[in-house]
Amino acid sequence: MTLTVKIEDAPAVTTAEQAKARVFDLVGHAIRRQLWLMLLDAHGQQLSMLIPIDGIPLRPEPGSVRPFAVRINDILAREDPGGSIIVTLERPGAAALTAPDQAWAIELAQSFGKLMRIAGLFVAHDDGIAVLSP
Repeated sequence: MTLTVKIEDAPAVTTAEQAKARVFDLVGHAIRRQLWLMLLDAHGQQLSMLIPIDGIPLRPEPGSVRPFAVRINDILAREDPGGSIIVTLERPGAAALTAPDQAWAIELAQSFGKLMRIAGLFVAHDDGIAVLSP
């Protein structure tokens, strides 16, 4: 399914299932290795910024995401205090979580989770979307 309305007009994301559905609508099946960041306001409305980050390594270096998370937190605090983030690791391959997926889950949860509420942490794979938990 593809989101057929503007992001700003899409329904609010207030549950983990809604977050997963939004990721599927916007990211879908994996094509390449990258991260996707979706910012939500305090009421779950998605902000118009959809941030793809390509060129990511197979495994993150510990602490490497933290400076970026600080910048995103600054944007969120300025644009919509009290908001949250949905983070998705896109990587081709099977649905089964891998050791590199787990390394990303830990790094993302530690980097973003200490600064803002994470509304969803997912992996986009060949067959769809799965929860990515540290």
